Amino acid sequence: MSTVLLTGGAGGLGRAITQNLLKSGHTVVATLEPGGHKLAAQPNLFPHELDLTDEAGCQALVQQVVAEHGKIDAAVLLVGGFAMGSISETDFAAVDKMYRLNFQTTYQMVRPVFEQMSRQPDGGRLVLVGARPALVPSAGQHMVAYALSKSLVIQLSEIINAAGKDKNIVSTVLVPSTIDTPANRQAMPDADPDHWVKPDDIAELVDFVTFGAGKMLREPVLKVYNKA
Repeated sequence: MSTVLLTGGAGGLGRAITQNLLKSGHTVVATLEPGGHKLAAQPNLFPHELDLTDEAGCQALVQQVVAEHGKIDAAVLLVGGFAMGSISETDFAAVDKMYRLNFQTTYQMVRPVFEQMSRQPDGGRLVLVGARPALVPSAGQHMVAYALSKSLVIQLSEIINAAGKDKNIVSTVLVPSTIDTPANRQAMPDADPDHWVKPDDIAELVDFVTFGAGKMLREPVLKVYNKA
């Protein structure tokens, strides 16, 4: 049984990935937003409320997971946010907000997880979430703060792979188009959700790159666009 640390466990994508990992027999330690949605109690599921902008709290959780479960085989870091806005519409406060929500929450968990995986004989796997506007400038021009923050996540993954090359530590970036969640359906009622990416399909991809044949990949950036 492997141990997976997952952030954003109560989100639309987080719930799907959590259920798929539990179904596969893994132990899942899932972070939840303090005062936010909860997860129903299940065997091998260990929820923790945590503000991911709290660096000391992130470090303490990693230490607790290792103390209670022995190691961290994989980390799936999903917490983030979204905002529209061109350059003329985006002041630095908006950039800073997206930076904190998308990059800071990722980095502050990556750092202690990477240090722990560096001490493990088998290394480990990380999964981060990028965004197409971070790769495609024509899309990023309409959501500048979001694109900039996600571009840092992608660069972070590349640095992890360079630093972890000799330690069997691999970071995968999933770059989804619109994910078919209730929130996105409500926000875009005129869109065709058949073109979007299903959370269950992303959950299968996560299992593939962490514990399946995809764990042999190096420096992967997977463009999960479906028909969008």
